[in-house]
Amino acid sequence: MISTRTKIISAAVRCFRNNPSDTLEKVAEEAGVSRRTLHRYFENRDDLIESCKNEMLVSCNKAMILAYESDPDPIKKIRNMLFAAIEQGASYAFVKRIYERSNFSDLDRKKEFQSDDVKSKWLSLIKELQKTGRINPELTIPWIFNLFGSIIETAIYAVESGDIAKNDSRNFAWISFKGAIGLEE
Repeated sequence: MISTRTKIISAAVRCFRNNPSDTLEKVAEEAGVSRRTLHRYFENRDDLIESCKNEMLVSCNKAMILAYESDPDPIKKIRNMLFAAIEQGASYAFVKRIYERSNFSDLDRKKEFQSDDVKSKWLSLIKELQKTGRINPELTIPWIFNLFGSIIETAIYAVESGDIAKNDSRNFAWISFKGAIGLEE
């Protein structure tokens, strides 16, 4: 059985994905609860959005780990991680717009590449591909990291704007990313 808290967070994600300025009344209605019940679990809008952010992190990490484990080939792992990030990002784009995306230096300084399993796996794949000459050695890891995030954001925005079909976005993102880093499949 799904908890009321989980139902409210899921409803908020659905509402805010379509309209980031939806009211808490709309979220409560979508969740099938009263506004009073919503406030038993969340003090205010910021509290609810913070919970959506935490849900996003859990969901994204789970999807990225599954993508990482989906194939033994490091190139396919990176490709699948990119696809998972695009898929997750599309669902949680409103959260990403509220919270700035972290840059490589901030994450490195906070030791997140050591403490976050997904980030450490991604980093080790990129280092492995660079070491074996599969990625252009002139590109730095921070450049590749920021490029990866930008490709994800571009894919999400292109679909949201209607410029690109969802089915094409993953393929275009992969072609763009691998081309930008000189990756030979």
